[in-house]
Amino acid sequence: MYTEEEINLITLSATAELTHKNCVTLLDGLATAQPDFEIHKNYLIKTLSDGVYNKVKGNFYSQSYRSAILKKLADRGITCVTYFSKDYPENLKNTPCPPLTLFCKGNVGLLKRKSLSIVGSRRTLPNILKESKAVSAELCKKFTIVTGTADGADAAVINGALGSGNIICVLAYGFDSYYPSVNENLIKSVEKNGLLITEYTPQVKPQKFNFPARNRIIAGLSEGTLVVSAGKRSGATITARYALEYGKRVFAFPYSLGVASGEGCNSLIRDGATLVTDAGDILEDFGIEREESKAPALTAEELETLTVIKEMGDAFLSTVATKLGKMPFQLIPVITSLEMKGLIARLGGNRYAAL
Repeated sequence: MYTEEEINLITLSATAELTHKNCVTLLDGLATAQPDFEIHKNYLIKTLSDGVYNKVKGNFYSQSYRSAILKKLADRGITCVTYFSKDYPENLKNTPCPPLTLFCKGNVGLLKRKSLSIVGSRRTLPNILKESKAVSAELCKKFTIVTGTADGADAAVINGALGSGNIICVLAYGFDSYYPSVNENLIKSVEKNGLLITEYTPQVKPQKFNFPARNRIIAGLSEGTLVVSAGKRSGATITARYALEYGKRVFAFPYSLGVASGEGCNSLIRDGATLVTDAGDILEDFGIEREESKAPALTAEELETLTVIKEMGDAFLSTVATKLGKMPFQLIPVITSLEMKGLIARLGGNRYAAL
């Protein structure tokens, strides 16, 4: 059987060339006692001239070449967890097409913990973003949260779980890139406090067709998937479909008629997904007792501001400031604090509502 180091080299030189079907065939071959490198030629190398093939084959059997590549990755803080490694997550291994190697930055130990994926659309309503963040913040106490790195719902989910460190983000590209660039600092925070993983070698750029394939990993890692927002054609629904295919639990937020960003969620519920309105519904489904949440402590200024917003139902920042006899800029730190404590939600255009 190939060693982890040898499998890493196969992945480094060939992962980008593998189709899902060929990936499974290759894994079968690697599991034999003395695999014949020759029989994997058509799976490993697109350019099949003997010169190219013999060069790659020679590198494969070169201990110094393998060691140099793995050292280069280690020097960048990248750990390779292969299909045959003890650190490889069982949930993912039991899916139809597990990646050969997970390139990791951060706390690799999170791969072995019970996890739940939370996914949604880039175009997510402000109040749903707040709910997504709150749900993530509560569920990360019981699960490692798995999501992507897109703006919108993914970012809200990350912000909810980041403080706990129980967060895994799955990339659809290699570590040389940050996508979207606006979330670069957030992605770096996940690397520092949680875990980033990808099946792609560092130089692979973000490409549209890699994202649906990435979603199978998000679903495969998790005990279940919560979809907080999804249009008719959404990557979030692709993740949910993978979860259903793998026999995992699927949950979704319900939406009113005519809300485009919720059409995918309503379709999933119609097809059998569990309707949820908060984290308690998911914890109950898993038989986990919900912890009583303590009301966050408020300063006098925060309490006064929150009271005005509650009385008005929803209000623009300028209106709240006028009610309190202050300038809008003086309230920005207070409003930000109330948002972080999950007590108000931004509705757009500097308009806020209490939760």
